Amino acid sequence: MQIVCPACAAAYEVPITLLKPGQAVRCARCAQEWVPSLVGPETAMAGAEQAHPGDVPALDAEIPLGTFHPQAGRPNIALRLAWAASVAAVLALGWGAYAGRATVMQTWPPSIRLYAAIGLAADR
Repeated sequence: MQIVCPACAAAYEVPITLLKPGQAVRCARCAQEWVPSLVGPETAMAGAEQAHPGDVPALDAEIPLGTFHPQAGRPNIALRLAWAASVAAVLALGWGAYAGRATVMQTWPPSIRLYAAIGLAADR
């Protein structure tokens, strides 16, 4: 049976044996949850085309529920920049802890044990 997400019009081919009346399903594309109607695929597709004309073309291939990942393979620039900024911040903090270890040990004496454990307390 083919079900269609009412939010983004993603279509999924799901065996009727896996669908239970009143059970909610979640779209793999937009994470919208809905209860699919147990009607024929023609009715479901017609309803999706009326609700979202031209949004997403009808799928020719059968795609099992939960295996459609439209974002796979697309690089997300904002995510990569966030990761790069996080790595840069951690490296900067690490360098600061190394370069200013004498000041850190003098200001916060319990840190002497940490620096001694990694072999950097001798420079004091």
